[in-house]
Amino acid sequence: MSSNFLKDKDNTPFYDSWESLNQERRNDFIRESLKKFITSCRDNSPFYQERLADYDPKNPTDLTKLPTMDSDTLRDLVPPVSFKLLSREVRDYSVFQSGGTTGFPKTTLFSHDELENLNLPNARGFYAMGLRAEDRVGNLFAVGGLYMTFIHINRMLQQYGCMNFPFSNQTAVDFIHQALRLYEVNCLTGITSVVLNALRGSKKLGLDGINIKKVYYGGEHIYPADKEELKSDFGVEVIGAPGYGTVDTWYIGYQCEHSPTGVFHSHDDQCFIEIVNEETGKSCKKGEIGMVYATPFVRTLTPVVRYKVGDRARWIDDCSCGRTTPRFELLGRGDDILRIGYDSVDYNSIQNIVTPFKELSGSIQMEKRRLDGKDQLIIRIESDHPEAVGSDVIKKLEETILASRPTITDHLKKQTIHPLKIEILAKGSLPRNPRTGKLMRVVDAI
Repeated sequence: MSSNFLKDKDNTPFYDSWESLNQERRNDFIRESLKKFITSCRDNSPFYQERLADYDPKNPTDLTKLPTMDSDTLRDLVPPVSFKLLSREVRDYSVFQSGGTTGFPKTTLFSHDELENLNLPNARGFYAMGLRAEDRVGNLFAVGGLYMTFIHINRMLQQYGCMNFPFSNQTAVDFIHQALRLYEVNCLTGITSVVLNALRGSKKLGLDGINIKKVYYGGEHIYPADKEELKSDFGVEVIGAPGYGTVDTWYIGYQCEHSPTGVFHSHDDQCFIEIVNEETGKSCKKGEIGMVYATPFVRTLTPVVRYKVGDRARWIDDCSCGRTTPRFELLGRGDDILRIGYDSVDYNSIQNIVTPFKELSGSIQMEKRRLDGKDQLIIRIESDHPEAVGSDVIKKLEETILASRPTITDHLKKQTIHPLKIEILAKGSLPRNPRTGKLMRVVDAI
């Protein structure tokens, strides 16, 4: 694949033919790919020899009878702990670790061929979100510490044909600011928090000569207040997530220019995606909320079958862009939940309440503390001008949160939990993962 492989595609609606393939041909490909993949897992991976014994190749897309895999199970199956998951003995692979914010990071292996194969879903997503070869792209993804994304985004940008600026999340803001001006960089891609912080830092240094028109984010959601800031303060015109996936699996979805925040087309030629009702174990119908499970049939060195990604989602209607790839909407982490008394408070519900408050940003952290045998919920929110956020705003926010959570209110009346605490902080004050720059959204401090 040459560095100019997109020059003849700039006026075409889709990156490749798969995106507009009819359902019959799509289903045939998925069935055959899944059957070949799971049969190979059973034949070649010691871990799967008995685990996949009940797989029925005559009904290859029905995986509901097969066991699922979670992150703890995966952690114990790959080097340096074990070699049970590997399907073959090779040395030509790269070792990565997840950017998780708690516990020991998970290790994952990608063969060098698999890393090259990431360029297709990567490029497909960027193309769908409007990236073109003439763009000048600053890469702000995390680098070092066995972190993966920066490396394969850098490789894809080289093949895409763009002018590429491999800043990483480690580069000082004043250096980034200078390069953006000197080289007329018009596009940034990276972890949401890192991109926002780089632009905010540039604003303090002066935006004369800074002309960022496209922002492609990953690793974190972007919230309405952040989108509005990018458009109004920096003149950004295109904001989207060209890729959604995990280091344990593969790219699962991508946005197009018609996609609202949290809505993705599926890479269903790369990864078999299930949205599963956790109570019944059955596949969800359109509109029904469940947990995302991924079976990437392009990962053959360390194959994973029915991996629990940890996100809640639902299938939604087809897109007006004309792509026939199925769409789903992410609805937050399944584990972004704190148990306060008898109430399970999920991050997204608090995020949705905070969003209408114009004085506040979309950067929020929830923390649970246990004091004198009682739970306390602490909500920390960043603001451009924390000193200007008055007690009336905090009181209204508290009232709105409590009105939405009658169980919490009942606990407070009975004095079985401590009062809700809201803290307003300056932008950039909330703790981020030191390796990746991701916001630490939920903290269980008990």
